[in-house]
Amino acid sequence: MVGGRFCADLRTFVKAAGPIINQQHFRLRATTLRHACLVKCPESYFRGDIVKSFRWTDYPLASAMLLTALAFVLCHALYIPWPDNYFAWRHELMLLSGVELIMLMSLGMLLGIRPLWLEKLWGGLDKMYRLHRRLGIAAGLMLAGHWLLDLSPRWLMQLGWLAPRHKPFHPHVFSWTGLAKQVGEWAAWVILGLVIIALLRMVPYGFWRKLHRLFAPVYLMGVFHSVILTPQAFWWTQLGWGLAIAMLAGVFAALASLQGKTGSLQRYGGSITALRPLPGNMLEVSCLLPRWPGHQAGQFALLRLDAKEGTHPFTIASAWPGHGELRFVIKALGDYTSSLAGRLQVGMAVEVEGPYGGFTGAVDGRPLDGPQVWVAGGVGVTPFLAWLQAAWRPLTVPVDFYYCVRHAAEAAALEEIRTACRQLGIRLHVLESDKGQRLQADALPAASDVWFCGPEGLGRSLQQQLAARAVPPRFHHEAFSLR
Repeated sequence: MVGGRFCADLRTFVKAAGPIINQQHFRLRATTLRHACLVKCPESYFRGDIVKSFRWTDYPLASAMLLTALAFVLCHALYIPWPDNYFAWRHELMLLSGVELIMLMSLGMLLGIRPLWLEKLWGGLDKMYRLHRRLGIAAGLMLAGHWLLDLSPRWLMQLGWLAPRHKPFHPHVFSWTGLAKQVGEWAAWVILGLVIIALLRMVPYGFWRKLHRLFAPVYLMGVFHSVILTPQAFWWTQLGWGLAIAMLAGVFAALASLQGKTGSLQRYGGSITALRPLPGNMLEVSCLLPRWPGHQAGQFALLRLDAKEGTHPFTIASAWPGHGELRFVIKALGDYTSSLAGRLQVGMAVEVEGPYGGFTGAVDGRPLDGPQVWVAGGVGVTPFLAWLQAAWRPLTVPVDFYYCVRHAAEAAALEEIRTACRQLGIRLHVLESDKGQRLQADALPAASDVWFCGPEGLGRSLQQQLAARAVPPRFHHEAFSLR
């Protein structure tokens, strides 16, 4: 009876919440919930598709902030008496918001230096940087709330809702507390400004990249503010220990960033060995890196061709041959990439950082286990070029490869792709938009996985259409931009 009632309630929830749950950034689909109700309940709820599809890394911000709040409440219950007036409650809420703020910033700093173990945990540098961006937004909102709590007594007193408090005045006496408050206020102004600027896509990448470096010293100012103003008793709680560890990790990351050590363990020097123009305003750049450790087909790297410009992400368009030869296909999309054809020369020094990314043709590290659909849009064909080069024998599952271009004359390495697809038994479909050929999810065959690399708008539309299927496939994609 309990199981049946549970399933009935769950079906009602699915009908009401399905359209909301089934959005782009959530893996827990309404259809998965419906399938869970078809098997025995309630045991299936804990053993079935719901648990398999839910991972804490899907909701890292909500999970971390909720756990921090619960730990704060637990520490209060065990060690600290509950407040009994407005100022005491304000103090505790400021402490909680400050703890969550510095933890958000600490994780953001740690992600910013691109450690490989975290990149693998989040399934790719693009996903890790997307979390880094969301951490920055969440930190900005938390900072605003923290600041409003600090200013609230003044406003409430002006409204007559709160009786004034008279603090003792100590002229000309140095106070670490006063300095920490002043430093925190300076840091708050800078952080809010940096977050707003980071959200403005109109800001040029070069200027944004240089301005982004200010986060490290501002974070250190925030750490100083937190260490001085956090009550000593709090540091002896479990949450206090966790906060100390988070700040130590953040300080390490901030110092590494200030010293220019971001990604330094994954940097490899080499030279350009060949340059070849390709159709569609693309340029093939071949490099030789003697110390390159190897990569999986479909991964990308951060390429530094100009010390002033910094690094840019490009997919490695070749499989790992066992030595340091790499191939990149770069499309002229902006001022920087458009100028490369005229500036690059054979023999020029190049620095490559990586490899990064999880777009490697496998699901959670397992071999492909069902029909596959590959979709490439324009220069998004590069990871599939590496896949085709890496596959030395026909694939064991049906694969349909859709290559979307304006017209066939602009398709990069089209003959190479056709030859490889014939040898590997892959069905190739070249869709030319100039001829009115558009990619429609309804025309795609049933598949267990859809792998997409291309313009963000096309990927979002395709994912939404596929999610409406009775049994939606797993959708894999990688972001074009890390900003």
